[in-house]
Amino acid sequence: MTLKIKTIARKNLQNAAEPAKFYALAESSGKTDIDQLSKIIANNSTVSRTDVYAVIIGLLEAINNELSAGRSIYLGKLGSFSVNVRSAGELTADAVTAASIKSSRVIYRPGPEIKDMLKTMKYEKKA
Repeated sequence: MTLKIKTIARKNLQNAAEPAKFYALAESSGKTDIDQLSKIIANNSTVSRTDVYAVIIGLLEAINNELSAGRSIYLGKLGSFSVNVRSAGELTADAVTAASIKSSRVIYRPGPEIKDMLKTMKYEKKA
């Protein structure tokens, strides 16, 4: 498969006098939702679409529960998930509390097969 790219101009925010530079940007060719994904998986296996959907929903619930309990998730070839937080800097260790947390996010680290796919991906500039 080939990923289409488009060109975007971006200014240097640290030096507004510099002219904009052009960068490649991956272009989305649409979205695949959970219903479509479960249908694709079912068509390539002996498992029904309903069963695939139920497993995906179960996986989502399990990941949410495990991450909120402070555990990292390792899914082998798929990759891993963990929670990362950003906090305000405090003057002492005792001053760091839950109120210091500014934001949190889930970190995804792709597994080896997904990393290999990225290494061999072909690109095509949108006309």
